Amino acid sequence: MIGVRHADFAYGNTRLRARKSELLDNAAYERLVGKDIDGVLGGLADTPYAPSGGLHGLHRAIRLRLAVSLEEMRSFYSGPARELIDALLSRFDVQNVIAVVRARAHRQTPDDDALAALVPVGWLVEPLVTEILRPRELAGVVDLLARRAPDHELAGVLRTAFAEYERTGDLAALERQILAFHAERLAGRLASAGKDGATLLRFGQREIDERNLMVALRLRDAIASGAQGTVRPAETVLAGGTLPPPVLAMIVSAAAPASIVATVGRLAGGKWRAALDRWTATGDLNALQRGLERAAIADAIALFGTGDPLGIDIPLAFTTAVQVEARNLRLIGEAAVRGIAPEVVRAELIWPEGPK
Repeated sequence: MIGVRHADFAYGNTRLRARKSELLDNAAYERLVGKDIDGVLGGLADTPYAPSGGLHGLHRAIRLRLAVSLEEMRSFYSGPARELIDALLSRFDVQNVIAVVRARAHRQTPDDDALAALVPVGWLVEPLVTEILRPRELAGVVDLLARRAPDHELAGVLRTAFAEYERTGDLAALERQILAFHAERLAGRLASAGKDGATLLRFGQREIDERNLMVALRLRDAIASGAQGTVRPAETVLAGGTLPPPVLAMIVSAAAPASIVATVGRLAGGKWRAALDRWTATGDLNALQRGLERAAIADAIALFGTGDPLGIDIPLAFTTAVQVEARNLRLIGEAAVRGIAPEVVRAELIWPEGPK
């Protein structure tokens, strides 16, 4: 458990501010958009990526750079600050577990695609990843994950969740049990850190709230289409957010989108209002989810300038920024190989200095 001593972020945050200058800016992305894969590789030759070997080489360089960036960040801190950095990076552990389980549940997923979905930091990294991704049944994957998990609690959750999956075949429920375990444990760790963990706790609650909001809206659509079955809201949302259960139930049953916006739009400091207003005009839940995710990313990266310079805010901003960079470069590489139009790529990129 994170201790009660004050976390000292001064040294590490100074190092991260220096690392920030190495991140690609809008102009760097613009120079890459529209090039073929050789042009993209050449454009990155003088960057920390310096990839070679086509698209696969680019993906390898991206994974390596992401791993180095995040593990170096971890090394900049000690004591209570290091414990909070570990809490911040623990999200990748659970994401990686779910990505591996999902890849083996959907057997058509190529191993290269499964590997690209992993964030190479934490306990689920090479050579364990290659071992797990060898052809085997999902039961064997879960058993290996449980045996190699860093603690007995996670191992127990994996085995319990998989036993339920074998009975129901509900992969979403299996993933939800893993996410719920992580969210509950993380919330406890951050609560014990007090003020030092407040920013991480706030962003974690926001992520849960936005997930629950999307689950409730999709369930609402399912009920309207007659495809809802026996699923109830309480079975599909995660605990730990700030949206009260009655609000989520209202979203599922609301007849008019306007009533949802009136109730929910003012929450999260009003950050959801613009995205919800667009949803009422289009009914596009995928666009709403994309808008919420992009707003959360922008708010996290903005902590470089608006957050506590001596707190966890800077590591959170840096972690988000390097993830965005990896995402953008994967998109540019895939677009270069597939010949996707530059205007489409520009619309999909997350521009670090704001949309073009």
